[in-house]
Amino acid sequence: MMRSKVVQLCTATMLLTGAVVMVLAPDAYWPMLLRAFMLPACVVFGAIAVLALVRRYWWVALSTIVGCAMMAMQVHTPRVEAAMTADPPDLRVFHMNVWQPNTAYASAIARALDSDADVISVQEVAPVWAEALVQGLGARYPFMHIEPRENCYGIALFSRIPFQEVRTITLDGTPMIEAVLKRADRPVRLLAVHATSPISYAHFQRRNRQLEEVARHRGQDDTATVVVGDLNTVPWDRAFRRLCARAGLRSTTPATQRTWPSVGPLALIPLDHLLISPGITLAGLRTVHIAGSDHKGLLAELNISSHAH
Repeated sequence: MMRSKVVQLCTATMLLTGAVVMVLAPDAYWPMLLRAFMLPACVVFGAIAVLALVRRYWWVALSTIVGCAMMAMQVHTPRVEAAMTADPPDLRVFHMNVWQPNTAYASAIARALDSDADVISVQEVAPVWAEALVQGLGARYPFMHIEPRENCYGIALFSRIPFQEVRTITLDGTPMIEAVLKRADRPVRLLAVHATSPISYAHFQRRNRQLEEVARHRGQDDTATVVVGDLNTVPWDRAFRRLCARAGLRSTTPATQRTWPSVGPLALIPLDHLLISPGITLAGLRTVHIAGSDHKGLLAELNISSHAH
């Protein structure tokens, strides 16, 4: 009996320590990786708590309930709610990371066409993907800007609205596309971004520098702005919060908007995002399955007010 209680107490201590580390550890590489999976961890802690209560493992139940509550408070982050309106959207944006090795070109392109978006952002565009996208989207989206790469950071932007301006900006070695479109009689700037995946400490630092560059770039111009892409961060990550605060952008990403890794209808964490500046209203946002990809896509409907900036 005593041994069982010691095992329970040790288990409870380890579980609570894991939750505390996730929530309170400094903004460093390994804590960042752990925190990225805080939402799945919260679900696991909740399941353990229920099981522990049923088995009357009180210390384990208490530690997992406390840990789950701590993590849930971190995962709950400020975001823009979709506004109910009868007005048609001023701008529909579709985003998809196609996953460079993916060969389901026709299915992914068909999904993009089905979105009926005004602008389509595509990431992980290798030269073969660039060719397929031009053939599949070019007729309906004649305005395009493509930066193919073989390193999974190729990017493309397709639009049925003429670009007033469009260019490639390099973020610490990775291309970002900046385009200016006219909607609701106002210019709207769209930044298509694919930040570096933090698979190592050096990549973690590079991703953070890239997000800081996006924030600085946004601060140089008060044009109404939409940022869309695979930012390789989650809404409760401190790098994401710094980006929103410094750029004056608002997140539209709920914790339930999980986009990676996509396996059938399931995904674990939200890596793909759409951020908007004040004056832009979110009318709708949903995730979309992309055949063959390890990411879900995003389809957003936006309205632009007369004082957007």
